[in-house]
Amino acid sequence: MDEIERRCHDARRVRRPRKKSNMATQSPARPSPIEFAPQSVRAVWIDLRCQCGARSLWHEAAARGEWLRISRPADASGAIARQRAQFTCLEFDYPDRSRLAVVPLLRREHPALPLLMFTEYHTEALAVWAFRSRVWDYRVKPVAAATLARLIEAASLAVRRAVPLEGWLASALPAHLLAPVGHLMLPPTAAPRTSVAVAWVGEHYAEPCPLQAVAELCHLSESEFSRAFHREQGTSYRRFLLHYRIGKAREFLAEPRASVSQVAYAVGFNDLSQFGRMFRRIVGLPASCFQQQVEARAGVPVPVSGRAESFHSSADRC
Repeated sequence: MDEIERRCHDARRVRRPRKKSNMATQSPARPSPIEFAPQSVRAVWIDLRCQCGARSLWHEAAARGEWLRISRPADASGAIARQRAQFTCLEFDYPDRSRLAVVPLLRREHPALPLLMFTEYHTEALAVWAFRSRVWDYRVKPVAAATLARLIEAASLAVRRAVPLEGWLASALPAHLLAPVGHLMLPPTAAPRTSVAVAWVGEHYAEPCPLQAVAELCHLSESEFSRAFHREQGTSYRRFLLHYRIGKAREFLAEPRASVSQVAYAVGFNDLSQFGRMFRRIVGLPASCFQQQVEARAGVPVPVSGRAESFHSSADRC
């Protein structure tokens, strides 16, 4: 709930992104990591990077709970059992088929275990494959320490509350992006030009994300950026942003004390009616009904909010 309230507050004090020469060194002001009891987290970190000399995200996560770090996929199941892990983090730089094979293996052997996937190399095919494999969250590196802390806390809370959030991004993606992926990985190549935009949206989706400003981050004109984004990501930038925001709304609506209006502002919508229309169009039912279904499965009562219901007609109610 604190995360949602913070995003609502930050959404009213947003700043347009500034063009910088080095995209990887952008460091806009970010909130401090969420504070929580480290001993409440028990997890396994699987380091599947090809270039192990670079600094791992594990160094940021190590102080935030009790971790078991391994580097061989064959050791994963045994490590999860010994650690009694609540969730597992998979870190890649340039994943190939042999390394990615651990994902379906863990899904089969530990179907209720949330998997958080971090990768440096990113393509739309890889992201769609991850979501189809019911990866709990998928992030393109670099990942800020504050973001990593929030992900760890969210995964831990989801397990403790037994909230079925697995694969929420997959069901939020456009149907045409969920077609079977014919071949997943090619030999490592240069990162797509629009990967900076994808990573930036993951950090700033609660803020205005105008196409012009995001194109500047990639050192492209608006038309060049639009063409490159569609070619590299398989969808338009605006469609990607909309579906990403709705996917995050689904995640936030699992918070028992969240109201629909708070969630709408937290994911970047300033108009409740527009949020209601977009959520229903993409998810297939009103946000309040979606929240009731999630809360019913978790056994937690849904808070009543007059503002949350105000933009639904009687026909929209469950």
